[in-house]
Amino acid sequence: MRRMIIICILISLSVGLQAGNMLSSDESRLTFGAEWSFISSFHCRVHHNFFSEEGYRVDLNQRSMGYESNGELELHCGYDIDNNWNLSLHTGFVGIYNIGNAIPISLRLTRFFKENKVGDRWLCYIDAGSGVCLKENPQMIGVGKIGGGYRLSLSKTTKMDLLLAYRTSLTHPK
Repeated sequence: MRRMIIICILISLSVGLQAGNMLSSDESRLTFGAEWSFISSFHCRVHHNFFSEEGYRVDLNQRSMGYESNGELELHCGYDIDNNWNLSLHTGFVGIYNIGNAIPISLRLTRFFKENKVGDRWLCYIDAGSGVCLKENPQMIGVGKIGGGYRLSLSKTTKMDLLLAYRTSLTHPK
């Protein structure tokens, strides 16, 4: 069991390509890129509290262990506040457990732990936003992530982030 958990954690590493600025100026603080993630879900907690069409309150609270895998593809653009902080807007396409697919839009704050902007360095981030869940009846959802990772510098303007994150999605049962 321990071996399986370690394998799944390694598989769930996200790989993001951070393309730096395409401008010739070294002073540009604008960033953009693409991010691809493999999502491994081990635990699902469901808590729905809502009023039914008949007018009574429904309170459903369930937990389940199991494995579900999904993917995520995002595009993002951002602004380097300074050498250690970046604020970026992310949007894309994501699978949510066994519920369906969604188009999230979120704001991410990233902290880097080394002054050298061109070299390899550790990072952590927090990400929160909303989106639309694509089901029979599309609905608004809440999304959030908190995680960390390591940024590899492939060139002066191209970076690759290896990320590991805890994520949550807030949806409605219908």
